[in-house]
Amino acid sequence: MRAATMSAPRKSSWIPWVFVAGFGVVLAVNGTMIWFATSSFPGLVTTKAYDEGLAYNQNLAAAEAQAALGWQPALVAVPLEAFRGGLELSLRDREGAPLDGATVSAKLERPLEKEHDFAVELQGSGAGRYAATFDVPRVGIWDVHLVIRRGDDRYVLDERVTFR
Repeated sequence: MRAATMSAPRKSSWIPWVFVAGFGVVLAVNGTMIWFATSSFPGLVTTKAYDEGLAYNQNLAAAEAQAALGWQPALVAVPLEAFRGGLELSLRDREGAPLDGATVSAKLERPLEKEHDFAVELQGSGAGRYAATFDVPRVGIWDVHLVIRRGDDRYVLDERVTFR
């Protein structure tokens, strides 16, 4: 009678291992994503955040002084020809008259590739126009940080341009 009560071995003993394998896949994918997240862009925008925070009121005062000037800059990126491009700036005062006699410096930065950054000086050609021609190491998007000085006045302009 004992032989009749014994049952055959279960054939579905592999089912728990499917759950274990599923959790293993989830852990492997999460580990890969964590590795990519920690080895790529750190999210750090500035290395001197504390110092920049202390200068906040100075930055507000500079922005108010810049707005009081009423200058009207217009920046255009000159298209590339064999990786040679440029910048053209038209500078006008509050009434729309051309502003000459300014010194204009530009820093060009790649948003994600800082090793290609460079600086240029724009030369005045009269009638409120300033220009520079230079070699562009990479096509694509560039952030341009312009500093315009005329006497004791200072104007800062940040633009994003594309060289194609």
